[in-house]
Amino acid sequence: MKQITFHDFAQQGKEINNIQKQIEENRFVHAVLISGEPGTGKKTLAALIAKTLLCSADSDRPCGICDNCHLSEAGEHPDQIIIQKGVPLSTETKTGKSTVPVSDIREVIKICNRHTFKSRNRVIIIPDAENMTIQAQNCLLKILEEPPLNTFFILTTSKPSDLLITIKSRCRPIKLIPWDTAYIRTLLIEYGVPPERSEIVAVTAGGSIGKSLQLASDEDYWGTRNEIFQTFFSSVPRSDVLRASSLWKERKEDAEIVFCILENAVHSLLKYRLNLIFPPDGHSFSEEWMQFGRAADLERFAFLFDCISDARKRNASNVNFQAVFEQLHLAFIGECAKWIK
Repeated sequence: MKQITFHDFAQQGKEINNIQKQIEENRFVHAVLISGEPGTGKKTLAALIAKTLLCSADSDRPCGICDNCHLSEAGEHPDQIIIQKGVPLSTETKTGKSTVPVSDIREVIKICNRHTFKSRNRVIIIPDAENMTIQAQNCLLKILEEPPLNTFFILTTSKPSDLLITIKSRCRPIKLIPWDTAYIRTLLIEYGVPPERSEIVAVTAGGSIGKSLQLASDEDYWGTRNEIFQTFFSSVPRSDVLRASSLWKERKEDAEIVFCILENAVHSLLKYRLNLIFPPDGHSFSEEWMQFGRAADLERFAFLFDCISDARKRNASNVNFQAVFEQLHLAFIGECAKWIK
């Protein structure tokens, strides 16, 4: 399995790279808040920082070979505490709760007042920190204001607006940005994903490494995607609409997947039109759609995006999905027909 290092986060800016040096020089802050869109690597970075703080090597931490590193990687280090909803830390907390209650924060404060077991440092990780109740956040605030020596808090969130301003003000902010398409493609290939699929996923994932890894291995997604491309991006007559919609009328649960695949495909064609990329999945488009991508006015792309948006709204309003599908399919057939020679 690939060992994650701070070098892997180089694209996120010098601030991330400086963390390793700050820890080795004992200059690291006592609390950080890692924010960013889902799939940008917040929890991965949190685990890497924790591993570095707990590592027993004199330099070049994390070494990846000491007991502290191995225990941290396995999530079994006695001085690494992870607080998350549904997994009680306190005996007062019920299993399966949808929030992090104040009882778990009170319990971690008790733990922080004890000696560490194996490392000179103790690390508290709170992934998805927005799951803390307001009472829990206020309780955490007390220890953030006066943290025990050698105790570090690492919070992650995709919804920083759900956290108290006072919590955010006492944490060093680290914001992760969406990853570059080329980087995601290279990473997927390193993980053994075939180059052709890596290319498609990198464009589809919207800068999310987490989403890209999920999509790359989701065979149901690829099956649905192939169906959508054969239906919407091949040259078919209007008479084919009823047959196609009949196959989808009982698949309303897949509606959002359909809309997302169509949006990503039109985005791919738009980038081609703007000379930003050559369509990575160009082989999936008919020649008519390729010509659309080469020469269509930008307003035609806007029209297709509007059609998808309208279909999504109508579906959410419980309009019959077969009718929604038919209207959307007709719009795409109409655009394609303009490019038939």
